[in-house]
Amino acid sequence: MKSILLFLSAFLLINSCSTKKEQNASLLTFIPDNSAIILKINDLNSFSQEIEGNEILTKLKTTNLMKRISSRLNPLKFINGESAGLLSISQGVSNEFDYTYISSDTVPLIKLDSVQNKTKELLTYKEFEIQKYRIEEDEFYTTTFSNKQLLSSSQTILENIISDSDEKKLNPTLEKLYEVSNSARLGHLWLNLNASDALLKNLLETNEAIKVSNYADWVSLDIDLGEEGIYLDGITIATDSANNFLRLFSKTKPLSTITTQLAPEAVDSYKSYTFNDYKAFAKNQMDYLNTDVALYSLLNTVEEIGVAKVESQPVVFLKTFGTANITDYLKSIQTNSFEFQGGEIMELGQTSFLNDCLNPLITNFTARYGSILGDTFIFSEDAQTLENIIVQYKSGNILEKTTLYKNAEELTTQESTIFSLANVDGFLDNLKDDGLEEIAKEIGQLDFSDYLFGSQQIAETNFYHTSYFVKKNSKTTTSTGVTTLYNVQLEADIALNPQFVTNHRTNRKEIVVQDVDNVLYLISTKGKVLWKKQLEGAIQGKIHQVDIYKNGKLQLAFTTNNQFLIIDRNGKEVTPFTKSYEGGNLNPLAVFDYEAKKDYRFVVTQNKKVFMYNNQGAIVSGFKYTNAEDIILNAPQHYRIGNKDYLVFQLSNGTLKILNRVGNVRVKVSEKIDFSENDVKLNQNKFTLTTSKGLLYQIDTKGSIQKTNLNLNSDHGMDATSKTLAIMNDNILSIRDKKVALDLGVYSKPKIFYLNDKIYVSVTDIQSQKSYLFDSQTEPIPDFPVYGTSVPDMSDMNMNKKPELVIKSQDNSFTVYEIH
Repeated sequence: MKSILLFLSAFLLINSCSTKKEQNASLLTFIPDNSAIILKINDLNSFSQEIEGNEILTKLKTTNLMKRISSRLNPLKFINGESAGLLSISQGVSNEFDYTYISSDTVPLIKLDSVQNKTKELLTYKEFEIQKYRIEEDEFYTTTFSNKQLLSSSQTILENIISDSDEKKLNPTLEKLYEVSNSARLGHLWLNLNASDALLKNLLETNEAIKVSNYADWVSLDIDLGEEGIYLDGITIATDSANNFLRLFSKTKPLSTITTQLAPEAVDSYKSYTFNDYKAFAKNQMDYLNTDVALYSLLNTVEEIGVAKVESQPVVFLKTFGTANITDYLKSIQTNSFEFQGGEIMELGQTSFLNDCLNPLITNFTARYGSILGDTFIFSEDAQTLENIIVQYKSGNILEKTTLYKNAEELTTQESTIFSLANVDGFLDNLKDDGLEEIAKEIGQLDFSDYLFGSQQIAETNFYHTSYFVKKNSKTTTSTGVTTLYNVQLEADIALNPQFVTNHRTNRKEIVVQDVDNVLYLISTKGKVLWKKQLEGAIQGKIHQVDIYKNGKLQLAFTTNNQFLIIDRNGKEVTPFTKSYEGGNLNPLAVFDYEAKKDYRFVVTQNKKVFMYNNQGAIVSGFKYTNAEDIILNAPQHYRIGNKDYLVFQLSNGTLKILNRVGNVRVKVSEKIDFSENDVKLNQNKFTLTTSKGLLYQIDTKGSIQKTNLNLNSDHGMDATSKTLAIMNDNILSIRDKKVALDLGVYSKPKIFYLNDKIYVSVTDIQSQKSYLFDSQTEPIPDFPVYGTSVPDMSDMNMNKKPELVIKSQDNSFTVYEIH
């Protein structure tokens, strides 16, 4: 657990840092050579929100360690919030650590206009200006060099960066790790363990020898936060040329952890090591210990080593695929034995053999007693502990059935090279074993009684998949069904139903919703309000996301009753797209992207008028259909069949206009249609719609009409995709000609979602406030219906293959559900 403390300590350094997404890898060339920690944040707003809402970080901020770190990093609060960059931490020549912040943005790096009692001194080095600032007790330095802006606690660091610029090359390992980091996460952390020993010893204020450099070379971790958890995932590099702990498992493959089926449920901490080739492990062990003596070939059938603490007593498990050799050895060193519940417990005379055989995995362990269950040997330091393990095993009270294990199981894979978990008591014991008693004492005063501390490493050819996590234990876990993630209450009643939108910095989903006071909200993945924007009117229909600058940054586009607006991620209006229309009565916005090249056509319709704009907000002069024959119903639709585009307009006189890109008729529809309240959809390459009298119209590209009398009520609902047609009529839901009868009620239109290669169809009974969800075969999704009062939206919000559904739940609130 020593490593976990390192990661959490380093991670918490972000509390005083303001950075945004950094795209330019060349910034790495300005990182000081002795940097132990390098931090990148992909989305400041979301990250700050999640830090503020994270229970673990909130608790740890009160410790002396975090207070000291925050105090040292205090000048980072002066960094301009619009400035993007990287932060590095390194051990300084004094007793303090140094920090350096590098940005390639053109906006001023720091904002000091409102700061009182500041002094500024101009220094020069090799014709470059270095500004020295002092604000109360804080002193720091800034400079601009090679189109980069730098801030550091050390003048020497800035001078070295300037001096080394011509010869400086990227660290090849760091460069590769940077390239494979997950930009969809909120932040990223790189740890240079070879440069971390002195820094960690300084931070932890311990006299103990801190040698994390013996563990591996580099650790690269994506950062993810939840309200009740911290999740760090990535890879670890341990080169064959270094004497690294992880090198013990080089050229071995991970196996499934089995000893959790024998360890008792009352463990405080547990760790498992697995390998498929003991000979490879033994060879690595000889190299690690720098010995030519092979250690105990009697263990050549061992494939898993489990280490547990039960009421502060250590226990060791050896899982084997053959017990004969070890059994013979134990018989040769036993001094006594006795029968217990049908088995034998041996008292052993040579009590250090596990330390000798399995160093450094097993150290300081006295194997006084041993027994065997199946093909697994169990060793303890006292007979009572071993007896208790046997009793618990035979009673089925094992670790694998506990909430602690099941919560860890949700975050890990079945096969592991190293797997560990602990409750808070076990975690604190491990800190004390590492000589960090003061840290353990401080954390012990905080309430982490319901938390799990865990990690996993999985050996690959040249690296190790790595994850570290601290999370609040869920009381129940289920493999299927639905759970409530969170509920958000607005300041006024909801007018526009909640809708998922993409955060272009993380690729995860956030939520937009508008209240009856015309306030638009952006809600984070965790249910926190990121911003609110007052609009002049109510949004019509859905909100579209577009990338008008073709740079990966998404904007929100929509119409209100009398305006067409595009706003950016921060809620700021994008010029020149705030356009007002006298008389109002706008339809929902239509957005066409003919070639999927982000050359958008924004179509605003008002009564009979059609306004088509391009990416620059100018009217598209080549589009001829600017005045319709009658009032336009709904938003126009765009469909593509083969290499042809079809623009579909419904008019109040029953005319269905199907046009080409320039506004000429592409498909002539020969008759007037009594449109229902449903949009025109494309199904089986036919324009599909329903009438208020219950007829289904399907029109092909030649204008041929096929009509089917479905005997639908006038208030029926319809949705369709290219292959799926869903109709809600009274209480009968039809999906691909399969029907299911629901309770009598007042139902919304059906809505089709396609997520993770699966079709979902939703309908909501507005009367009984129940929202139903079915698959394409009309089979209900487990645990549905859920409570809801509107048409829902669905998405894989966290990109974890577990879809989320958001729905209005009360007049002024909505709920997000996760489907397992």
